[in-house]
Amino acid sequence: MVTYMKKDAVIFDIDGTLTNSTRAIIASWNRHLSSLDYPCVLLDEKLAGSLMGKTMDDWAMAVLPEVPLSVSRKITEVMEQKENEEIRTNGTDLYPYVRETFELLSKDYQLFILSNCGRGYIEAVMAYAEIEPFVKGHLCFGDNGLDKPDNLKKMIADYQLKNPVYVGDTKRDEECCEIAGVPFIFVSYGFGDVPDAQYRCDSLRDLADVISEMG
Repeated sequence: MVTYMKKDAVIFDIDGTLTNSTRAIIASWNRHLSSLDYPCVLLDEKLAGSLMGKTMDDWAMAVLPEVPLSVSRKITEVMEQKENEEIRTNGTDLYPYVRETFELLSKDYQLFILSNCGRGYIEAVMAYAEIEPFVKGHLCFGDNGLDKPDNLKKMIADYQLKNPVYVGDTKRDEECCEIAGVPFIFVSYGFGDVPDAQYRCDSLRDLADVISEMG
């Protein structure tokens, strides 16, 4: 007889899982990029969408390809701040049932957010979504320069998690979970496609049932 250990934590990706911040990112980044004296590539929906979930270094190289990374990193740090201000002021496009899902799941699981985004972005989205009371911790590339698999391992170790699950929207998320040894739930409404995902959720409203069925 197989004994399953109950999940003790749910770790969420943010872009494509909790929110689509493309509108806020394009507005704030292009406003700042246009003011620079460096050659740059302005964001559109296609480019911004292709960069969602990637590290801030990837964003820097995409929008400032002719600028040394040591310089473009400093520029993107400013753009991250502008982006966070935009979200706090004008909001972001949350997916349905974000707050309701966090409130429900927090009764049975520890909840975390982990992403490859820049510093302060998670906090800005949490504030707009009003989910801070339900989130035990968060971590991102902007905090320490680590990619998602390493930060996933770090979060598990720091909080002594025994049986977490990760919720994300891309093939890269699934690969990161495989590296870290964490079960992955694919949300189908985001930016990516994971057709062979073992666990799938088409709406956050159904996430509690999917986790429960995992054992």
